[in-house]
Amino acid sequence: MSASVEQEDLDKCFTVFDGSSPEDVSHARQLWSSLSLLPPLESRLVSADIRQRLPVYRPQRSSSAGPKPSAPAPQPPSVSALRQRREERQRYAAMADQRREILTLLSRQRDQRIQKELLSVGFKPKLKLGRENMLNLQKPPDSVTDEELVKQLQ
Repeated sequence: MSASVEQEDLDKCFTVFDGSSPEDVSHARQLWSSLSLLPPLESRLVSADIRQRLPVYRPQRSSSAGPKPSAPAPQPPSVSALRQRREERQRYAAMADQRREILTLLSRQRDQRIQKELLSVGFKPKLKLGRENMLNLQKPPDSVTDEELVKQLQ
């Protein structure tokens, strides 16, 4: 009984040529055994096409035993290079000035927005008690004098 179960397991794993002539079976086996798919190049650990290591640095040895020739003296930059540097500096200075102007404009707008919010605090509807404690709003000085005037009238 266990032999038939093992045979069924093998039949699931392998291709079975039922109903084929023995000659066709042998040709099919030869075909499948001759074909072997190679894994893609990316999955291989080592490839002949790809250099696996960086080249090793080897200092060159001079054949002459005499003193090494000195490097040529650095030459002053050309006029066009100086002009290009000056233009680049001017461009960067203009960008810095523009950035400063933008930052001052933003800070001025922020200050104006804060002033408007402080003015409107007295006219906003009252918040719930829980939120009022969390926000800890400050009343403008005009509202304090208005409250005192109302108390005097009563």
